[in-house]
Amino acid sequence: MSIKPTDEHTPKLALGALGFPDALAAAIGLIIASSVLLTATQGYGAGGWVFAIAILIAYVIMLCQSSSFAEAAGILPTSGAVYDYVAAGLGRLLAIMATLAAYLVVHVFAGTAEVASIGLFARVNFDLTLPTESTWIIGTLVVLVFMVINMLGVNVFGRIETLMTGVMWVTLFSFGLIGVLRAPQSGVTGFFGESNVGTDLNSVLAMVGLAMFLFVGVEYVTPLAPELKNPNRTIPLAMYLGVTMVAAAMFVYGAGIARQVPNTEVEPGVFTFDTPLAIPAFGLAILGPIGKLWLGIAAFLAGCSTVNTLLAGIPRILYGMAKDGTMPSIFGYLHPRFKTPWVGIILAALIPIIGAISIQGNINSVIAFVLAGVCAWIFGYVLVNISVIVLRARRPDLNRPYKAPLYPLLQIIATLGMLITIGFITPPFLTSEQIYVPFVIMLAVCAVFAFVWLVLVRRERPFDRVEPETILKEEGLS
Repeated sequence: MSIKPTDEHTPKLALGALGFPDALAAAIGLIIASSVLLTATQGYGAGGWVFAIAILIAYVIMLCQSSSFAEAAGILPTSGAVYDYVAAGLGRLLAIMATLAAYLVVHVFAGTAEVASIGLFARVNFDLTLPTESTWIIGTLVVLVFMVINMLGVNVFGRIETLMTGVMWVTLFSFGLIGVLRAPQSGVTGFFGESNVGTDLNSVLAMVGLAMFLFVGVEYVTPLAPELKNPNRTIPLAMYLGVTMVAAAMFVYGAGIARQVPNTEVEPGVFTFDTPLAIPAFGLAILGPIGKLWLGIAAFLAGCSTVNTLLAGIPRILYGMAKDGTMPSIFGYLHPRFKTPWVGIILAALIPIIGAISIQGNINSVIAFVLAGVCAWIFGYVLVNISVIVLRARRPDLNRPYKAPLYPLLQIIATLGMLITIGFITPPFLTSEQIYVPFVIMLAVCAVFAFVWLVLVRRERPFDRVEPETILKEEGLS
């Protein structure tokens, strides 16, 4: 019994509806999130200039990783994205594992943390009297708004995402630049301050795991490939420029906030940079009350753009898997008028809403799971690198509108960098078991589901590769 695509007569995605600005906004919008801003301030508060070096290393690794995604997306410009790339190179079982672990399961924890962060940041930045345990209400309202926006069509998503991302990035970079150019008010030495975690190689590598969280997610532009104009050019450019713009913003923002905001102890063992309080303090230091409001709005938009991109990317990945028969066919349903995957959008919205309600504003309760999720994300990245190498060897005849330069050097650098990141991902305030055990459990659950679905339900051989021509035909792109 072979896996069949969903009904060939269902509506197709809105082909070619998005341009380069939309792609760039999707690449940047997911990365710079409320939780990422908190991670950046925590990193600079703890590591100073060592964390800046860690960001540089993570940036180089993600540039190399982007080359693999760009080549794979050129071969398979499909909504299934990661699933399709790994299925073509390594077979459906690993493809299901990589996709579910790196995207759906990660969304349970990282999505929850982001929705919770939106409410926590809004409470501090806008001086709301809402109790901490009730801040989930704000995040939930944001998710519901963007759920509707994504249901209404990819054009609506693109226009709003581009506007939010532009305002957010320009604000962060501008405030950071002002902070760098002004005389320091915090008493730090140098641009980023001293390191409190050590200065040896192990200390740097320990911070790379944290720094990597500032970049993961740039590939969320790839599920939009069928809806992009000229995706073969747009996706590589959006990813390379996207990670570069994120790195620039993080360097300048980090230097600015380190120089202008004293990292004082707000309660025993907790410093300003460990909390959302750093954002309003930075805004006040740069432009007074107006700066506090302005930067607060930018932080809010960072969370909104991330939610918007998640609700665009994850449903399209599930849609691509449903077209190949490796997810229930209901995820392959498109609204006949708006041509959007409503079922996947609703699921992607419900997951972080339920999570945010359950943790009641206590974001620290999911930090270990977020880092475990980053490990799962990296697992998917490594499989994409291997798939690109396998396809080069097995199918040199494939049309490759974009070929990764210096092949296979960039794939090797990215893979080694990702594995080293997993090895050093445990921060000082957690134990390795708190991260690795959930990570292994995530993979095990995804592996069991993949095996049961493929072998017992679909009666397929789990390691049979799917030919790229089959994948393109299933999505109506051949």
